[in-house]
Amino acid sequence: MADPTRLRNIAFVGPHHAGKTTLVEAVLAACGATTRRGSVADGTTVTDHEPECIAHAQSTQVGFAHAVADGIDLTIADTPGFIDFFEETKAALVGVDAAVVVIEADPSRIVQTQALIERLEAVRMPHCFVVNKMDRPGADFEATLRALQAAYGRHVVAEQWPIGAADGFTGYVDLAATQAFAYDADGERAIDIPSALAATVARARGELLEAMADFDDRLMEELLEGVEPSREEVDRDLCSECAHDQIVPVLVASGIAGAGTQALIRAMERWFPSPVDAPKCDAQGNPIPPVADAPAVLQVVKTTVHPQSGKLSIARIIAGNVKSDATLNNVSRNGEKVRLGGLYRLQGKKQDPLSQAGPGEIVALARLDSVATGDVLTSDGLQVALPRAIPDEPVFAVAIKPKERIDEAKISQMLARIVDEDPALRLTRAEITGELLLLGSGEQHVNIAVERLSRKYKVDVETAAPTIPYTETITTGTEVHSRYKHQTGGHGQFADVWLRFEPRERGSGTSFSESIVGGVVPKGFIPAVEKGVREALAHGPNGHPVTDLHVTLFDGAYHDVDSSEQSFKTAAGMGVRDALPKCGPVVLEPIVRVRAVVPSAYTSTVIAQLSSKRGQILGMNPADRPGLDVVEAFVPQVEMARYITELRTATQGLGTYSWRHERYDPVTTHRAGAKAAL
Repeated sequence: MADPTRLRNIAFVGPHHAGKTTLVEAVLAACGATTRRGSVADGTTVTDHEPECIAHAQSTQVGFAHAVADGIDLTIADTPGFIDFFEETKAALVGVDAAVVVIEADPSRIVQTQALIERLEAVRMPHCFVVNKMDRPGADFEATLRALQAAYGRHVVAEQWPIGAADGFTGYVDLAATQAFAYDADGERAIDIPSALAATVARARGELLEAMADFDDRLMEELLEGVEPSREEVDRDLCSECAHDQIVPVLVASGIAGAGTQALIRAMERWFPSPVDAPKCDAQGNPIPPVADAPAVLQVVKTTVHPQSGKLSIARIIAGNVKSDATLNNVSRNGEKVRLGGLYRLQGKKQDPLSQAGPGEIVALARLDSVATGDVLTSDGLQVALPRAIPDEPVFAVAIKPKERIDEAKISQMLARIVDEDPALRLTRAEITGELLLLGSGEQHVNIAVERLSRKYKVDVETAAPTIPYTETITTGTEVHSRYKHQTGGHGQFADVWLRFEPRERGSGTSFSESIVGGVVPKGFIPAVEKGVREALAHGPNGHPVTDLHVTLFDGAYHDVDSSEQSFKTAAGMGVRDALPKCGPVVLEPIVRVRAVVPSAYTSTVIAQLSSKRGQILGMNPADRPGLDVVEAFVPQVEMARYITELRTATQGLGTYSWRHERYDPVTTHRAGAKAAL
């Protein structure tokens, strides 16, 4: 069982294609946790071991790995960078104590870190930036640093300054230690600071010390008096202020070459807090001491399901010791008791068995079938509520069905397992069309889930955009006389009805009444008339349900022998089908109220997008967060197909939206069979 003061739980986060997984591979290799560095291109990395990650050459879910360096035990959560999988990252952050934000040396991509940094700052999680791919053509560290400072403030400050860039990237200067290092085949070696960088290093070091002095009065006095602070004082302040999320150091690296890896490892060891230094808090903000001799408290941060070996619940142990056969209470499920089927530490897909684990460790719990991501598990009946990452509402959907009828019985069960692995997915049944819908955070998110379903459970499915729930209504009234008469060898069938049709206000629905006088239609047959009317209204002249009208049965006739409920139901249906074409039928399309939240720089683009979709712009107002605008509009639902993809493309992945059904409006040109994804 590990000493919690020697643990570091760290998430590698950042925009897609920033090189997070490659940098994790370099860290694992430098620590001796792997014998060779894997490659994203070859599909041989530790954390991107799922077939979907390999096929798409990017992380599609969180992967876990661990290493030991200088007696410090590092647990790394390698998170996806693509915006569709941001909910995975949010859930993983619940289980860690610090984050390494990996970015490219490209100032134009800094905006793509906005949602991530807002999340880190909201939970006051210590983090640093690593400007990766410094050996790529066009790498510009200084412009990237200035873009970071412009976006997030002067507390974001360089702790390293690169020596060269692109093909000339050969090392870095440690600004706190005023020592330069050059990279070679054996790692890094100390060198003199290049004379050409002397002035730049002096200026950058001054910025570092000034940022640190904002939180240290003694250091501020020394700087004002022109006294050079000691190396020990600078190191102490750097470690303390980074651990408390007061400053955010910026480092340099090249994950592919392994350059900067050793310095990054030292930074994670020294600057980031242990579970003891940063105890997790309950939902009321009270710290939970990470001590071993206390009731166990765990929180599940990720769930995986293997078709053969079963379910793994990856959890952070917040307090207490947990044995491999322990029985725990699921506080999130009314104290339901669950028994562990094993305890493991994960190295990618490899599961290393443990007999027990203690506070601060991130472990995998086997075969807890009723436990879900975010659930809190405790021992001794302890009741604890912990903050959890609540997934945002899904913004993309597909209608899904099995290709083979034989799979219809099991598809819902298999999809439920996929949703269990990824709480950002949602499975529902469309109210009007009855289609089975799979909803998620984006087009790629849902597509990956479908790929996983096919691979894991051998269920081939067909997907399509959900059918738009068009309806029909009438614009004028009419009266019809419908008689059904059918003679057979025995009793015949006879029913005679007079029906009056009247339009109602939009949204009123359908209603039925009767004003029969003198028993011309016996009361026992009137329910059959209503049933026949309502069934016939399910398919109007254009094939859609008919709504917003009132039907009155006001006259009719019957036969003592030949009349029956079925004959009156048939007559009523015939009357409806005869009347509707005479009532000026129109097709209604659903209109949704869209609320798009976008950076102010893209507001005009988004307004133009929505207008091109027959949208009625309702207004534009500043959002609660500076630099963002809220655009609201009424838009036909059929026009919203793939809108989240279009919106993110137009806003560098920064825009998002929500929607709700508003009303139905007549369509001037009905597009039969049109579909949309929301």
